[in-house]
Amino acid sequence: MKVLIFMTQFYQLGGAEKLAVELAEKLNERGIHADILSMYTEDIPGVIEAKETILNKGIPAVHFLGMKIHPSIASMAPAALKLRRLIHKHGYDIIETSLMSPTIIASFATLGMRVRHIAGLHQVFTQEYYNSKKHMFLKLSTQLNRYIRYYAISDYVAGDWIKYSGTSARHIRRIYNSISDDYFTTISDRTGVRNEFELPQDGRIAIYVGRLAAYKGLNTLLDALGPILQKHNLFLLYIGNPDNFVKGTKAMLEQMEKKIEQRNWSERVKFISFRDDIPRLMASANILVHPTQKDGFGLVLAEAMASGLPVVATNVEGIPEVLSETDSIMVAQDDSIGLREAVLKTLNRSSDNSAIAIQKGRNKAQFFRNEIRTDAMINLFKDVLSDRL
Repeated sequence: MKVLIFMTQFYQLGGAEKLAVELAEKLNERGIHADILSMYTEDIPGVIEAKETILNKGIPAVHFLGMKIHPSIASMAPAALKLRRLIHKHGYDIIETSLMSPTIIASFATLGMRVRHIAGLHQVFTQEYYNSKKHMFLKLSTQLNRYIRYYAISDYVAGDWIKYSGTSARHIRRIYNSISDDYFTTISDRTGVRNEFELPQDGRIAIYVGRLAAYKGLNTLLDALGPILQKHNLFLLYIGNPDNFVKGTKAMLEQMEKKIEQRNWSERVKFISFRDDIPRLMASANILVHPTQKDGFGLVLAEAMASGLPVVATNVEGIPEVLSETDSIMVAQDDSIGLREAVLKTLNRSSDNSAIAIQKGRNKAQFFRNEIRTDAMINLFKDVLSDRL
């Protein structure tokens, strides 16, 4: 079996991109040839170094499609022809995609070919959220290629894709996202983290981890915790980079910065850019708050539970699946008062109740281990090649 993992990029890893690289690594460890294909070019800053890192981890080859970042729909036709030639040249049996643009390109590229296209569904597709031309083009491309098979990161995502696209339920398999083993093994560094961010050693830390985007509910989190930070010796850390391609993000962040300054919260609210030591930060914090308005899975929730970090999140889309059978508290989206009450309730648990909640979270996190996802993906590939899905 020869697999091509087709992704947007691998040098700045978001959730889906990180999973794609990890899948390629794990497949090669299992003796399955798996290469990586990036949509973009090799001359982007940081790509050469990232490519060398990937090759050193045992991935045989990294290819580049040569597209511009944020490509137009018109550029996808020549890209599909180029991908078609690449597949033919290297004799791939499976091409896996997990994001919209690669899925559109691969859907057209694999028409009439022996290679099987497996598309990962990593986001919720509904008419309410996705009625743009690009999303309609995605729907068209997957409908034209009737041999595409799918995996979804949650039952919720699978159900909405069926409604959105008309795909038969028998052509979709639910395979949960996975998290790095580091989240299970990292030891708390409470003193070091507090020293690094110039926080008092007895200060309690609430963290948000992820892209800073308008739909993530970051302003709701600020409204929830800002007024109580001083009283409860609490510090709020936003960890992640702004995603200004999401409409409304820039304006939201500007409003938040203005509010922080006006209300003298700057010593207790900190914005921290992308970090490569998230397991350490999670293991050293007191609570993770995930106030998003939408999320098909919530990878950060699984990471937090594996780290022994209590979770408060919004009760939307795929999040209840991830947090089921735990003592994590879920609240309605955009409810700053409910979010505040949930955070305080979690922080004020007795030591015994806190230990029970943490253990339940760790137990649930076991379902999201890398090896489980790798096994499921390999079984999916085999079933697709054998026409059993």
